[in-house]
Amino acid sequence: MLVSNGVPRKKILKNIASTSIKQSLQETHSPASQEPSLSFQLMTRAEPPALVIATIQSLLAVKAPQDEIIIIDNNNTATSLYRPLAAFCASLDPTQQVHFYHIDAVAGFKAGALNLALGLMNPNCSYLVVVDSDYQALPQARSSIADAIKCHPEHSLLQFPQFYRNGGQVDTQSELNHYFNHHLYRPFNQDRALSTGTYAVIRRSALLNLGGWSGASITEDAQMGVLMHQKGFHSKFIPQVIATGLLPNTLNDLMSQRRRWIYGNMQVLQDYAAKPFFLSAKESDSPLRVSERLAYTRAHLSQLSAWINFTGFFIFLQICALLVIGTALFSHNLDMSVLTPLYLVYASYAIFLGRRLWAYCHDESPLNKQIDKNHQTSTHTKLRAWLMHLNFWELGALSWLPVLWGRTKPFICTPKQEFIQTSRSVQLANIAALPKLLLTLNLITAICVAPFSPLYSPILFFCAVTVCLLKLAAARVAMDNFIATEQKAPSISTKSKPAITTLHKQIKPIKTADITAVFEDKKTINY
Repeated sequence: MLVSNGVPRKKILKNIASTSIKQSLQETHSPASQEPSLSFQLMTRAEPPALVIATIQSLLAVKAPQDEIIIIDNNNTATSLYRPLAAFCASLDPTQQVHFYHIDAVAGFKAGALNLALGLMNPNCSYLVVVDSDYQALPQARSSIADAIKCHPEHSLLQFPQFYRNGGQVDTQSELNHYFNHHLYRPFNQDRALSTGTYAVIRRSALLNLGGWSGASITEDAQMGVLMHQKGFHSKFIPQVIATGLLPNTLNDLMSQRRRWIYGNMQVLQDYAAKPFFLSAKESDSPLRVSERLAYTRAHLSQLSAWINFTGFFIFLQICALLVIGTALFSHNLDMSVLTPLYLVYASYAIFLGRRLWAYCHDESPLNKQIDKNHQTSTHTKLRAWLMHLNFWELGALSWLPVLWGRTKPFICTPKQEFIQTSRSVQLANIAALPKLLLTLNLITAICVAPFSPLYSPILFFCAVTVCLLKLAAARVAMDNFIATEQKAPSISTKSKPAITTLHKQIKPIKTADITAVFEDKKTINY
Protein backbone atom coordinates (compact mmCIF):
# COMPACT_ATOMS: atom_id res chain seq x y z
CA MET A 1 0.00 0.00 0.00
CA LEU A 2 1.14 3.53 -0.72
CA VAL A 3 0.21 6.60 1.32
CA SER A 4 1.06 10.18 0.41
CA ASN A 5 0.22 13.75 1.21
CA GLY A 6 -0.56 14.60 -2.40
CA VAL A 7 0.55 14.36 -6.03
CA PRO A 8 0.18 17.31 -8.43
CA ARG A 9 -1.19 16.34 -11.84
CA LYS A 10 1.49 18.22 -13.78
CA LYS A 11 4.28 16.31 -12.04
CA ILE A 12 2.53 13.02 -12.79
CA LEU A 13 2.16 13.80 -16.48
CA LYS A 14 5.72 15.12 -16.71
CA ASN A 15 7.16 11.88 -15.39
CA ILE A 16 4.88 9.74 -17.52
CA ALA A 17 5.76 11.70 -20.63
CA SER A 18 9.51 11.64 -19.99
CA THR A 19 9.75 7.89 -19.59
CA SER A 20 6.89 6.09 -21.26
CA ILE A 21 5.25 7.89 -24.18
CA LYS A 22 8.03 7.29 -26.67
CA GLN A 23 8.28 3.65 -25.68
CA SER A 24 4.49 3.17 -25.75
CA LEU A 25 4.09 4.72 -29.19
CA GLN A 26 6.61 2.22 -30.57
CA GLU A 27 5.01 -0.81 -28.99
CA THR A 28 3.64 -3.49 -31.28
CA HIS A 29 0.16 -4.75 -30.68
CA SER A 30 -0.29 -8.28 -29.49
CA PRO A 31 -1.30 -10.87 -32.09
CA ALA A 32 -5.01 -11.60 -32.29
CA SER A 33 -4.42 -15.07 -30.88
CA GLN A 34 -2.71 -13.71 -27.75
CA GLU A 35 -4.74 -12.64 -24.74
CA PRO A 36 -4.25 -8.93 -23.97
CA SER A 37 -3.07 -7.90 -20.53
CA LEU A 38 -5.51 -5.56 -18.78
CA SER A 39 -5.12 -3.08 -15.97
CA PHE A 40 -8.42 -2.67 -14.09
CA GLN A 41 -8.33 0.75 -12.44
CA LEU A 42 -10.67 1.78 -9.61
CA MET A 43 -10.72 5.34 -8.31
CA THR A 44 -12.37 5.59 -4.90
CA ARG A 45 -13.14 8.52 -2.66
CA ALA A 46 -14.82 7.99 0.71
CA GLU A 47 -16.74 4.95 -0.55
CA PRO A 48 -18.12 2.27 1.79
CA PRO A 49 -15.28 -0.31 2.08
CA ALA A 50 -17.61 -3.29 1.68
CA LEU A 51 -18.89 -1.86 -1.60
CA VAL A 52 -15.41 -1.47 -3.07
CA ILE A 53 -14.34 -4.87 -1.76
CA ALA A 54 -17.32 -6.50 -3.51
CA THR A 55 -16.27 -4.83 -6.75
CA ILE A 56 -12.66 -6.03 -6.34
CA GLN A 57 -13.89 -9.55 -5.64
CA SER A 58 -15.97 -9.50 -8.82
CA LEU A 59 -12.86 -8.52 -10.78
CA LEU A 60 -10.78 -11.21 -9.11
CA ALA A 61 -13.37 -13.74 -10.25
CA VAL A 62 -12.94 -12.80 -13.92
CA LYS A 63 -9.39 -11.45 -14.35
CA ALA A 64 -6.70 -13.36 -16.20
CA PRO A 65 -3.40 -14.17 -14.43
CA GLN A 66 -1.56 -11.47 -16.39
CA ASP A 67 -4.08 -8.76 -15.47
CA GLU A 68 -3.66 -6.32 -12.59
CA ILE A 69 -6.05 -4.34 -10.42
CA ILE A 70 -5.10 -0.85 -9.25
CA ILE A 71 -7.14 0.88 -6.55
CA ILE A 72 -6.43 4.52 -5.77
CA ASP A 73 -8.22 6.02 -2.81
CA ASN A 74 -7.80 9.77 -3.14
CA ASN A 75 -8.81 13.02 -1.45
CA ASN A 76 -10.14 11.10 1.53
CA THR A 77 -8.69 11.41 5.02
CA ALA A 78 -11.28 9.21 6.78
CA THR A 79 -9.17 6.29 7.94
CA SER A 80 -12.31 4.32 8.85
CA LEU A 81 -13.13 4.18 5.14
CA TYR A 82 -9.80 3.40 3.51
CA ARG A 83 -7.98 1.28 6.13
CA PRO A 84 -10.41 -1.68 5.92
CA LEU A 85 -10.05 -1.57 2.15
CA ALA A 86 -6.26 -1.46 2.47
CA ALA A 87 -6.39 -4.41 4.87
CA PHE A 88 -8.41 -6.47 2.43
CA CYS A 89 -5.98 -5.80 -0.41
CA ALA A 90 -3.01 -6.58 1.85
CA SER A 91 -4.55 -9.94 2.75
CA LEU A 92 -4.67 -11.07 -0.89
CA ASP A 93 -2.11 -13.31 -2.52
CA PRO A 94 0.53 -11.10 -4.22
CA THR A 95 0.20 -13.17 -7.38
CA GLN A 96 -3.28 -11.66 -7.80
CA GLN A 97 -1.55 -8.35 -8.62
CA VAL A 98 -3.93 -6.17 -6.63
CA HIS A 99 -2.27 -2.85 -5.80
CA PHE A 100 -3.84 -0.38 -3.38
CA TYR A 101 -2.74 3.25 -2.98
CA HIS A 102 -4.05 5.95 -0.71
CA ILE A 103 -3.25 9.57 -1.61
CA ASP A 104 -4.57 12.28 0.69
CA ALA A 105 -4.78 14.98 -1.97
CA VAL A 106 -4.70 14.60 -5.74
CA ALA A 107 -5.15 17.68 -7.91
CA GLY A 108 -7.34 17.60 -10.99
CA PHE A 109 -10.43 15.79 -9.68
CA LYS A 110 -10.90 12.25 -10.96
CA ALA A 111 -8.63 12.95 -13.93
CA GLY A 112 -5.74 13.49 -11.51
CA ALA A 113 -6.33 10.11 -9.85
CA LEU A 114 -6.61 8.42 -13.24
CA ASN A 115 -3.32 9.95 -14.31
CA LEU A 116 -1.76 8.59 -11.15
CA ALA A 117 -3.03 5.12 -12.04
CA LEU A 118 -1.76 5.56 -15.59
CA GLY A 119 1.72 6.23 -14.25
CA LEU A 120 1.60 3.30 -11.84
CA MET A 121 0.19 0.66 -14.17
CA ASN A 122 2.33 -2.16 -15.47
CA PRO A 123 3.62 -1.18 -18.95
CA ASN A 124 3.08 -4.77 -20.04
CA CYS A 125 -0.66 -4.10 -19.80
CA SER A 126 -1.65 -2.82 -23.22
CA TYR A 127 -5.16 -1.76 -22.16
CA LEU A 128 -6.62 -0.16 -19.08
CA VAL A 129 -10.21 -0.63 -17.94
CA VAL A 130 -11.79 2.15 -15.89
CA VAL A 131 -14.09 0.68 -13.22
CA ASP A 132 -16.33 2.68 -10.89
CA SER A 133 -16.19 1.48 -7.29
CA ASP A 134 -19.80 0.19 -7.32
CA TYR A 135 -19.71 -1.60 -10.69
CA GLN A 136 -19.44 -5.34 -10.16
CA ALA A 137 -18.23 -7.37 -13.11
CA LEU A 138 -20.49 -10.06 -14.50
CA PRO A 139 -18.98 -13.52 -15.24
CA GLN A 140 -18.60 -12.78 -18.95
CA ALA A 141 -16.86 -9.41 -18.44
CA ARG A 142 -13.25 -10.44 -19.10
CA SER A 143 -14.04 -12.62 -22.11
CA SER A 144 -16.29 -9.94 -23.62
CA ILE A 145 -13.53 -7.34 -23.29
CA ALA A 146 -10.98 -9.68 -24.87
CA ASP A 147 -13.36 -10.53 -27.73
CA ALA A 148 -14.06 -6.85 -28.37
CA ILE A 149 -10.33 -6.08 -28.53
CA LYS A 150 -9.81 -8.94 -30.99
CA CYS A 151 -12.76 -7.83 -33.14
CA HIS A 152 -11.67 -4.20 -33.17
CA PRO A 153 -7.86 -4.22 -32.96
CA GLU A 154 -7.62 -0.81 -34.63
CA HIS A 155 -9.81 0.88 -32.01
CA SER A 156 -8.25 2.72 -29.09
CA LEU A 157 -11.46 3.16 -27.08
CA LEU A 158 -14.11 0.52 -26.54
CA GLN A 159 -17.00 1.67 -24.37
CA PHE A 160 -19.29 -0.86 -22.71
CA PRO A 161 -22.71 0.27 -21.39
CA GLN A 162 -23.55 1.26 -17.86
CA PHE A 163 -26.30 -0.79 -16.25
CA TYR A 164 -27.89 -0.89 -12.82
CA ARG A 165 -28.88 -3.60 -10.39
CA ASN A 166 -31.12 -1.60 -8.02
CA GLY A 167 -34.58 -2.99 -7.43
CA GLY A 168 -37.71 -0.86 -7.21
CA GLN A 169 -36.34 2.02 -9.29
CA VAL A 170 -37.47 0.86 -12.71
CA ASP A 171 -38.29 4.31 -14.09
CA THR A 172 -34.97 5.79 -12.98
CA GLN A 173 -33.12 2.87 -14.56
CA SER A 174 -35.10 3.22 -17.79
CA GLU A 175 -34.37 6.94 -17.96
CA LEU A 176 -30.63 6.46 -17.41
CA ASN A 177 -30.37 3.38 -19.62
CA HIS A 178 -32.10 5.25 -22.43
CA TYR A 179 -28.75 6.84 -23.28
CA PHE A 180 -27.25 3.41 -24.01
CA ASN A 181 -30.40 1.63 -25.18
CA HIS A 182 -31.30 4.26 -27.75
CA HIS A 183 -29.01 7.28 -27.95
CA LEU A 184 -25.58 5.65 -28.11
CA TYR A 185 -27.05 2.57 -29.82
CA ARG A 186 -27.68 4.48 -33.05
CA PRO A 187 -25.06 3.62 -35.73
CA PHE A 188 -23.67 7.14 -36.20
CA ASN A 189 -22.98 7.35 -32.46
CA GLN A 190 -22.02 3.71 -31.95
CA ASP A 191 -19.08 3.94 -34.36
CA ARG A 192 -17.87 7.24 -32.89
CA ALA A 193 -18.59 6.74 -29.21
CA LEU A 194 -17.25 9.03 -26.54
CA SER A 195 -16.34 7.51 -23.21
CA THR A 196 -18.92 7.45 -20.45
CA GLY A 197 -16.47 6.49 -17.73
CA THR A 198 -16.86 3.09 -16.18
CA TYR A 199 -15.92 0.05 -18.27
CA ALA A 200 -14.17 2.12 -20.87
CA VAL A 201 -11.42 -0.06 -22.37
CA ILE A 202 -8.60 2.23 -23.48
CA ARG A 203 -5.36 1.44 -25.28
CA ARG A 204 -2.54 2.62 -23.04
CA SER A 205 -0.36 3.95 -25.87
CA ALA A 206 -3.23 6.07 -27.25
CA LEU A 207 -3.93 7.62 -23.86
CA LEU A 208 -0.25 8.40 -23.35
CA ASN A 209 -0.21 9.97 -26.79
CA LEU A 210 -2.81 12.44 -25.52
CA GLY A 211 -0.60 13.27 -22.54
CA GLY A 212 -2.90 11.46 -20.13
CA TRP A 213 -6.31 12.45 -18.88
CA SER A 214 -7.35 16.07 -19.27
CA GLY A 215 -8.65 17.94 -16.24
CA ALA A 216 -10.26 20.65 -18.38
CA SER A 217 -13.72 19.22 -17.69
CA ILE A 218 -15.34 17.48 -14.73
CA THR A 219 -16.52 14.89 -17.27
CA GLU A 220 -12.99 13.80 -18.09
CA ASP A 221 -14.27 10.70 -19.89
CA ALA A 222 -16.14 12.63 -22.60
CA GLN A 223 -13.22 15.05 -22.93
CA MET A 224 -10.84 12.14 -23.48
CA GLY A 225 -13.07 10.70 -26.22
CA VAL A 226 -13.12 13.97 -28.14
CA LEU A 227 -9.34 14.37 -27.86
CA MET A 228 -8.83 10.82 -29.12
CA HIS A 229 -10.94 11.49 -32.20
CA GLN A 230 -9.04 14.71 -32.85
CA LYS A 231 -5.85 12.65 -32.89
CA GLY A 232 -7.31 10.19 -35.36
CA PHE A 233 -7.90 7.31 -32.93
CA HIS A 234 -11.03 5.19 -33.38
CA SER A 235 -13.67 4.27 -30.83
CA LYS A 236 -16.75 2.09 -30.66
CA PHE A 237 -19.67 1.40 -28.37
CA ILE A 238 -19.91 -2.31 -27.55
CA PRO A 239 -23.59 -3.01 -26.69
CA GLN A 240 -22.95 -5.82 -24.22
CA VAL A 241 -23.79 -5.58 -20.52
CA ILE A 242 -20.75 -6.85 -18.61
CA ALA A 243 -21.19 -5.11 -15.23
CA THR A 244 -23.86 -3.58 -13.05
CA GLY A 245 -23.68 -0.59 -10.72
CA LEU A 246 -25.79 1.23 -8.18
CA LEU A 247 -28.13 4.12 -8.70
CA PRO A 248 -27.82 7.18 -6.44
CA ASN A 249 -29.49 6.54 -3.09
CA THR A 250 -31.58 9.71 -2.99
CA LEU A 251 -33.33 11.92 -5.48
CA ASN A 252 -31.08 14.79 -4.44
CA ASP A 253 -27.99 12.69 -5.24
CA LEU A 254 -29.48 11.84 -8.63
CA MET A 255 -30.05 15.54 -9.33
CA SER A 256 -26.49 16.38 -8.27
CA GLN A 257 -25.11 13.65 -10.52
CA ARG A 258 -27.09 14.98 -13.48
CA ARG A 259 -25.90 18.55 -12.83
CA ARG A 260 -22.31 17.29 -12.95
CA TRP A 261 -22.87 15.51 -16.25
CA ILE A 262 -24.58 18.53 -17.76
CA TYR A 263 -21.97 20.97 -16.51
CA GLY A 264 -19.01 18.82 -17.56
CA ASN A 265 -20.38 18.10 -21.03
CA MET A 266 -21.01 21.80 -21.54
CA GLN A 267 -17.38 22.48 -20.62
CA VAL A 268 -16.37 20.06 -23.36
CA LEU A 269 -18.80 21.67 -25.79
CA GLN A 270 -17.39 25.11 -25.02
CA ASP A 271 -13.87 23.92 -25.82
CA TYR A 272 -15.28 22.21 -28.89
CA ALA A 273 -16.80 25.50 -30.14
CA ALA A 274 -13.41 27.18 -29.83
CA LYS A 275 -11.95 24.66 -32.28
CA PRO A 276 -14.64 22.94 -34.38
CA PHE A 277 -13.62 19.44 -35.40
CA PHE A 278 -14.89 19.81 -38.97
CA LEU A 279 -12.60 22.74 -39.80
CA SER A 280 -9.17 22.29 -41.40
CA ALA A 281 -6.67 20.81 -38.98
CA LYS A 282 -3.01 21.18 -38.26
CA GLU A 283 -0.60 18.40 -39.08
CA SER A 284 -0.77 17.10 -35.52
CA ASP A 285 -4.50 16.70 -35.61
CA SER A 286 -6.74 14.05 -37.08
CA PRO A 287 -6.05 13.12 -40.73
CA LEU A 288 -9.76 12.55 -41.43
CA ARG A 289 -11.44 14.01 -44.49
CA VAL A 290 -13.95 16.83 -44.15
CA SER A 291 -16.92 14.48 -44.62
CA GLU A 292 -15.61 12.22 -41.88
CA ARG A 293 -15.05 15.21 -39.62
CA LEU A 294 -18.63 16.30 -40.15
CA ALA A 295 -19.81 12.81 -39.18
CA TYR A 296 -17.71 12.96 -36.01
CA THR A 297 -19.02 16.44 -35.25
CA ARG A 298 -22.59 15.20 -35.52
CA ALA A 299 -21.84 12.31 -33.16
CA HIS A 300 -20.01 14.55 -30.67
CA LEU A 301 -22.77 17.13 -30.52
CA SER A 302 -25.39 14.40 -30.21
CA GLN A 303 -23.66 12.68 -27.29
CA LEU A 304 -22.47 15.79 -25.45
CA SER A 305 -25.92 17.39 -25.60
CA ALA A 306 -27.83 14.27 -24.55
CA TRP A 307 -28.50 15.70 -21.06
CA ILE A 308 -28.66 19.32 -22.19
CA ASN A 309 -31.59 21.22 -23.66
CA PHE A 310 -31.67 24.80 -24.84
CA THR A 311 -35.09 25.84 -23.55
CA GLY A 312 -33.35 27.93 -20.90
CA PHE A 313 -33.50 30.99 -23.14
CA PHE A 314 -37.25 30.54 -23.49
CA ILE A 315 -37.62 30.09 -19.72
CA PHE A 316 -36.01 33.50 -19.32
CA LEU A 317 -38.33 34.83 -22.02
CA GLN A 318 -41.32 33.47 -20.11
CA ILE A 319 -40.12 35.18 -16.92
CA CYS A 320 -39.77 38.51 -18.76
CA ALA A 321 -43.18 38.10 -20.42
CA LEU A 322 -44.83 37.43 -17.06
CA LEU A 323 -43.24 40.57 -15.60
CA VAL A 324 -44.66 42.61 -18.48
CA ILE A 325 -48.07 40.93 -18.18
CA GLY A 326 -48.12 41.54 -14.43
CA THR A 327 -47.33 45.22 -14.98
CA ALA A 328 -50.09 45.49 -17.61
CA LEU A 329 -52.67 43.88 -15.32
CA PHE A 330 -51.66 46.06 -12.38
CA SER A 331 -51.83 49.29 -14.42
CA HIS A 332 -54.98 48.22 -16.31
CA ASN A 333 -53.16 48.98 -19.55
CA LEU A 334 -54.40 45.84 -21.25
CA ASP A 335 -53.08 44.89 -24.67
CA MET A 336 -53.27 41.34 -25.97
CA SER A 337 -49.94 41.86 -27.77
CA VAL A 338 -48.14 41.34 -24.44
CA LEU A 339 -49.02 37.64 -24.78
CA THR A 340 -47.13 37.25 -28.07
CA PRO A 341 -43.81 36.08 -26.50
CA LEU A 342 -45.63 33.29 -24.70
CA TYR A 343 -46.66 31.71 -28.00
CA LEU A 344 -42.98 31.46 -28.92
CA VAL A 345 -42.19 30.06 -25.47
CA TYR A 346 -44.74 27.26 -25.71
CA ALA A 347 -43.77 26.47 -29.29
CA SER A 348 -40.23 25.81 -28.04
CA TYR A 349 -41.54 23.74 -25.13
CA ALA A 350 -43.67 21.68 -27.52
CA ILE A 351 -40.65 20.95 -29.73
CA PHE A 352 -38.57 19.87 -26.73
CA LEU A 353 -41.32 17.66 -25.28
CA GLY A 354 -42.17 16.14 -28.66
CA ARG A 355 -38.57 15.27 -29.54
CA ARG A 356 -37.91 13.65 -26.19
CA LEU A 357 -41.22 11.77 -26.28
CA TRP A 358 -40.41 10.46 -29.76
CA ALA A 359 -36.99 9.24 -28.57
CA TYR A 360 -38.38 7.42 -25.52
CA CYS A 361 -41.19 5.83 -27.55
CA HIS A 362 -38.59 4.40 -29.95
CA ASP A 363 -36.48 2.93 -27.15
CA GLU A 364 -36.83 -0.86 -27.41
CA SER A 365 -34.42 -1.53 -24.50
CA PRO A 366 -32.16 -4.05 -26.28
CA LEU A 367 -29.69 -4.07 -23.36
CA ASN A 368 -32.40 -4.96 -20.85
CA LYS A 369 -33.19 -8.07 -22.87
CA GLN A 370 -29.61 -9.28 -22.38
CA ILE A 371 -30.17 -9.38 -18.63
CA ASP A 372 -33.81 -10.48 -18.69
CA LYS A 373 -34.87 -12.48 -21.75
CA ASN A 374 -38.49 -12.00 -20.76
CA HIS A 375 -38.17 -8.23 -20.61
CA GLN A 376 -40.84 -6.46 -22.63
CA THR A 377 -41.23 -2.79 -23.29
CA SER A 378 -44.65 -1.17 -23.21
CA THR A 379 -46.04 2.25 -23.92
CA HIS A 380 -46.72 2.67 -20.22
CA THR A 381 -43.09 2.04 -19.18
CA LYS A 382 -41.82 4.30 -21.96
CA LEU A 383 -44.10 7.12 -20.88
CA ARG A 384 -43.00 6.78 -17.27
CA ALA A 385 -39.33 6.91 -18.32
CA TRP A 386 -40.12 10.07 -20.33
CA LEU A 387 -41.86 11.60 -17.33
CA MET A 388 -38.85 10.73 -15.16
CA HIS A 389 -36.69 12.59 -17.66
CA LEU A 390 -38.89 15.68 -17.37
CA ASN A 391 -37.77 16.06 -13.75
CA PHE A 392 -34.41 17.15 -15.18
CA TRP A 393 -35.93 19.67 -17.60
CA GLU A 394 -34.79 22.75 -15.67
CA LEU A 395 -31.36 21.23 -15.00
CA GLY A 396 -30.75 20.60 -18.68
CA ALA A 397 -32.00 24.07 -19.53
CA LEU A 398 -30.24 26.20 -16.93
CA SER A 399 -27.48 24.45 -14.94
CA TRP A 400 -24.94 24.66 -17.78
CA LEU A 401 -25.25 28.43 -18.28
CA PRO A 402 -22.50 29.42 -15.78
CA VAL A 403 -20.01 27.65 -18.06
CA LEU A 404 -20.48 30.52 -20.52
CA TRP A 405 -18.95 33.06 -18.15
CA GLY A 406 -16.15 30.81 -16.98
CA ARG A 407 -17.45 29.67 -13.63
CA THR A 408 -15.84 26.50 -12.33
CA LYS A 409 -17.67 23.74 -10.51
CA PRO A 410 -16.15 21.20 -8.11
CA PHE A 411 -16.27 17.48 -8.83
CA ILE A 412 -18.90 16.07 -6.47
CA CYS A 413 -18.86 12.30 -6.04
CA THR A 414 -22.19 10.52 -5.91
CA PRO A 415 -22.40 8.89 -2.45
CA LYS A 416 -23.21 5.20 -2.27
CA GLN A 417 -23.83 4.91 1.47
CA GLU A 418 -27.19 3.57 2.56
CA PHE A 419 -29.02 5.57 5.22
CA ILE A 420 -32.00 4.54 7.32
CA GLN A 421 -34.74 7.08 6.69
CA THR A 422 -38.40 7.45 7.51
CA SER A 423 -41.07 7.77 4.86
CA ARG A 424 -41.79 11.33 5.91
CA SER A 425 -38.14 12.44 5.82
CA VAL A 426 -37.66 10.90 2.37
CA GLN A 427 -40.82 12.52 1.04
CA LEU A 428 -39.77 15.96 2.32
CA ALA A 429 -36.26 15.49 0.92
CA ASN A 430 -37.68 14.49 -2.47
CA ILE A 431 -39.95 17.54 -2.58
CA ALA A 432 -36.99 19.76 -1.72
CA ALA A 433 -34.82 18.16 -4.41
CA LEU A 434 -37.33 18.43 -7.27
CA PRO A 435 -36.92 21.49 -9.53
CA LYS A 436 -40.02 23.69 -9.26
CA LEU A 437 -39.28 26.65 -11.52
CA LEU A 438 -41.31 25.52 -14.52
CA LEU A 439 -44.22 24.43 -12.35
CA THR A 440 -44.29 27.86 -10.68
CA LEU A 441 -43.93 29.82 -13.93
CA ASN A 442 -46.66 27.91 -15.69
CA LEU A 443 -48.99 28.07 -12.72
CA ILE A 444 -48.62 31.87 -12.77
CA THR A 445 -49.11 31.89 -16.53
CA ALA A 446 -52.27 29.81 -16.24
CA ILE A 447 -53.68 32.31 -13.73
CA CYS A 448 -52.77 35.30 -15.92
CA VAL A 449 -54.49 33.87 -19.02
CA ALA A 450 -57.33 31.99 -17.24
CA PRO A 451 -60.99 32.48 -18.26
CA PHE A 452 -61.53 34.96 -15.41
CA SER A 453 -58.58 37.11 -16.56
CA PRO A 454 -59.00 40.12 -18.91
CA LEU A 455 -56.07 38.62 -20.89
CA TYR A 456 -57.80 35.26 -21.33
CA SER A 457 -56.24 33.07 -24.03
CA PRO A 458 -57.60 29.52 -24.44
CA ILE A 459 -54.47 28.29 -26.23
CA LEU A 460 -52.02 29.68 -23.69
CA PHE A 461 -54.19 28.52 -20.78
CA PHE A 462 -54.23 24.99 -22.19
CA CYS A 463 -50.45 25.04 -22.74
CA ALA A 464 -49.72 26.33 -19.24
CA VAL A 465 -52.02 23.78 -17.57
CA THR A 466 -50.51 20.96 -19.68
CA VAL A 467 -46.96 21.80 -18.58
CA CYS A 468 -48.13 21.98 -14.95
CA LEU A 469 -49.77 18.58 -15.19
CA LEU A 470 -46.70 17.06 -16.86
CA LYS A 471 -44.41 18.40 -14.13
CA LEU A 472 -46.72 17.07 -11.42
CA ALA A 473 -46.89 13.66 -13.11
CA ALA A 474 -43.10 13.66 -13.45
CA ALA A 475 -42.74 14.46 -9.75
CA ARG A 476 -45.09 11.59 -8.90
CA VAL A 477 -42.92 9.15 -10.88
CA ALA A 478 -39.78 10.43 -9.14
CA MET A 479 -41.41 10.07 -5.72
CA ASP A 480 -42.42 6.50 -6.57
CA ASN A 481 -38.78 5.65 -7.36
CA PHE A 482 -37.27 7.09 -4.20
CA ILE A 483 -39.02 5.83 -1.10
CA ALA A 484 -37.74 5.00 2.38
CA THR A 485 -35.88 1.70 2.61
CA GLU A 486 -34.52 0.48 5.91
CA GLN A 487 -31.29 -1.34 5.13
CA LYS A 488 -28.50 -2.30 7.43
CA ALA A 489 -25.09 -0.86 6.73
CA PRO A 490 -22.95 -3.38 4.80
CA SER A 491 -20.34 -5.16 6.88
CA ILE A 492 -16.77 -5.99 5.99
CA SER A 493 -15.93 -9.58 5.23
CA THR A 494 -14.55 -11.24 8.36
CA LYS A 495 -11.72 -12.63 6.28
CA SER A 496 -10.18 -9.17 5.93
CA LYS A 497 -10.65 -8.06 9.55
CA PRO A 498 -7.60 -9.75 11.11
CA ALA A 499 -5.28 -7.79 8.86
CA ILE A 500 -6.62 -4.39 9.94
CA THR A 501 -4.77 -4.16 13.27
CA THR A 502 -1.50 -5.27 11.69
CA LEU A 503 -1.91 -2.86 8.81
CA HIS A 504 -2.39 0.11 11.16
CA LYS A 505 1.16 -0.49 12.40
CA GLN A 506 2.60 -1.01 8.92
CA ILE A 507 1.32 2.05 7.07
CA LYS A 508 3.97 4.73 6.69
CA PRO A 509 3.70 7.97 4.72
CA ILE A 510 5.71 8.11 1.53
CA LYS A 511 7.26 11.30 0.25
CA THR A 512 6.45 12.88 -3.11
CA ALA A 513 9.99 12.12 -4.26
CA ASP A 514 9.31 8.42 -3.73
CA ILE A 515 6.13 8.65 -5.80
CA THR A 516 8.12 10.32 -8.58
CA ALA A 517 10.45 7.35 -8.55
CA VAL A 518 7.46 5.06 -9.01
CA PHE A 519 6.57 6.85 -12.24
CA GLU A 520 10.13 6.81 -13.50
CA ASP A 521 10.58 3.06 -13.34
CA LYS A 522 6.87 2.11 -13.60
CA LYS A 523 7.01 -0.27 -10.66
CA THR A 524 4.37 -0.55 -7.99
CA ILE A 525 4.96 -0.45 -4.26
CA ASN A 526 3.02 -2.71 -1.93
CA TYR A 527 3.27 -3.66 1.70
